[in-house]
Order: sequence, then C-alpha cells, then structure tokens
Amino acid sequence: MVAKMTYAEMVEQACNGNAGKWTSRAAIKTYLTKNFGIVENAMMRNNLKKALVKFEKKGDSYKVSKKADKEKIAAKKAAAKARTEAKKQKLAAKKAAAKEKAAAKKAKVAAAKQAKKDKAAAKKAATAAKKKAASEKKAAKKAASKAKKAAKKATKKTKPAKKATKKAVKKTAPKKAVKKVSKK
Repeated sequence: MVAKMTYAEMVEQACNGNAGKWTSRAAIKTYLTKNFGIVENAMMRNNLKKALVKFEKKGDSYKVSKKADKEKIAAKKAAAKARTEAKKQKLAAKKAAAKEKAAAKKAKVAAAKQAKKDKAAAKKAATAAKKKAASEKKAAKKAASKAKKAAKKATKKTKPAKKATKKAVKKTAPKKAVKKVSKK
C-alpha cells in the first residue's frame, strides 16, 4: 500500500482523474489497484464505502461534490492566508530583532564613547592635580628656603654681638685665683 493517504483522498484523486465527470465504483476500484496497489478485499470495500459517503452519488457513479470542492478551495485559501500571515509576522519579528540589535549596537558605541570621554577627563583632572601638587610643593620648598635664609641672616647678625659681649665680659671680669692643692 502507498504512503499515508486516506481513502477519501485516494478516491478524490480517482474522481479528479476523470476531469470532474461521474466515475463508477468499478473505475474507482481499478484506479486504486492500479495507482496505489490496493488489493480488493472486505476491508478495502468497507473503507471505500466510508470514503464514498463524502462524494456526490448518482446511481453507482460518484464525483467530488461542489460543496466539498468549495470547502477544499476555501481551506486552501485559508491555508494560503495563514502562510502569508505567518510570513508577515516572521518578517515583522525579524525587523524588530534587527532594530533591537541596531539599538543595542548604538548604545554600546555610545557607552564606549562616554567611557573614553570619562577616561580622558579623569586623566586631565589627575594631571591638573599633579601640577597643582607640584607647584604647591615648590612654593612650600621656596618658602622654607626663604625662612631658612632669613634665620641664617638673623643668626649671623647676632653672632658678632655675642662674641663682642663675651670679650667684654672676659676683660672686665676679675680672674679667679686657682689654688693648686697638692695631693700628698
């Protein structure tokens, strides 16, 4: 037996092979045996009987009913419409994903730019702080040097005065008599 077609579909194919005209039961059986390899037996007759209920009957001949034909056409149209709608949704989803991806990329680039700006600003601030610290250190060193020089000058001026007073004191002060005591 050939693959997975229902008896109704096989009978419909047999009827459509006759160009929409009436097809006898015997012709349908022959078609099924010839094209689908179905052997005539009780089970086949029973399945055929059930399948033929869906078709228009005139005596012992059958054809696809207009109602079934319209339903089939409507089903095909609905399926086509569903496929079209699915394609539209898929395309819309793809566009949304692409848009989201582009936005993420744009945000990433903007974040990188901002990080670069922040890094440059931090570097600039660090350099300015270093310069300021260096200039303050230099100014403090200069002030310390000035104070040291001033202190040196002040001590130089007072040293001769001290020497002069020491000399004057020595001259005016009486000499002390030192007694030598023998150690015997």
